[in-house]
Amino acid sequence: MTVDRTMRFRGVPAGWATPLLLLAILPALCGAGEFTGVRGRVAIRGEVVPGVTVTAWKEFGKGLASVPFARSEPTNAEGIYSLPLPPGSWFLAAAGAGDLSATGPAEGDLFCYYGGNPVRVEPGRATNVGFNMVRVAIDPEPGIPHGVSGVVYDEQGEPLAGGTVYFYRSPADGFRGIPGFFARVGQDGSFRARIRKGSFFVIARKRGSGELFGPTEIGDYFGYYTRNPVVLKEGEAVGIRIDAVPRLGMLEKFEGFAAQGRGIPLLVQVTDSSGRPVPGVRVLAYRKEGMTGFPAYVSGKSGDDGRADLTVLDEGTYFLLAREKLGGPAEAEWYGKYAGSPDHSLEVRKGTTPAEVRIAVERR
Repeated sequence: MTVDRTMRFRGVPAGWATPLLLLAILPALCGAGEFTGVRGRVAIRGEVVPGVTVTAWKEFGKGLASVPFARSEPTNAEGIYSLPLPPGSWFLAAAGAGDLSATGPAEGDLFCYYGGNPVRVEPGRATNVGFNMVRVAIDPEPGIPHGVSGVVYDEQGEPLAGGTVYFYRSPADGFRGIPGFFARVGQDGSFRARIRKGSFFVIARKRGSGELFGPTEIGDYFGYYTRNPVVLKEGEAVGIRIDAVPRLGMLEKFEGFAAQGRGIPLLVQVTDSSGRPVPGVRVLAYRKEGMTGFPAYVSGKSGDDGRADLTVLDEGTYFLLAREKLGGPAEAEWYGKYAGSPDHSLEVRKGTTPAEVRIAVERR
């Protein structure tokens, strides 16, 4: 395979000239010896991969058909890449075929959509992002008269039993909120979602904890359907294959530096009215005061100590509530809103957000 080892910015319209100029002069702005952007290693089943390029998008609403901002030079013999980027939030994917914006990945191509997208780049700092690649395979035939069906595979190409397939309208929040639909994966790795129509980004997760929602840990599986988004016409049936890989901590380190945290972590203490910890409750973060519809972020269930870990992507104002169930009216469950402000809002800022937030719940 012949690889173009020059920096490429294919498919970028004239209106992007200013950002590209900023990209070119970025090292001078940040100071000598400093690097602003992303870097890391690329591997498949534990073996580093040379000749892979990493692409960055500012917006990813059309999937790989979105307009790319920049591509790295191919990874070297040690599987290492480096991609300078202006500060901000970026969607990243790695591919052995280079430019995927026109046709998408073909059968046999190496591909990985980074499961921690969007990635935050800070001025004068290197954000370390590792890619655990999969080899793109053909999709199966539909297994139901209408909707989306398919099979989830692990990194060895074996059906991945258990887990869940999620259908999101947009990748904007990093697939961290409540999806439009979800379907359980069976013991044979298969799933079926009887959706009538729509456009969805489809991903698969298998958490070691068995939880449907909440943060993923080292060893948990994540799979991104390589031909997202799936566009389903009225009454149509689509078959898809999702290859999921475990989250590997070693790929998120580079030259001895640990990966920077993804987003802003919040530790929430859930208690009853007497201050006793309440386990099994999730914390939901909304962007609007009404706290209806899909939340922007959802924590895992609180433990026996009542603590739940909630991570939000960006600084801003969030409206918090805790409840035992997801969806529908709150009935016969633990439920409560954050009482630290009259409108139940919390200002989240890096370095200034309280170390622990408390929410009191009661039975409804």
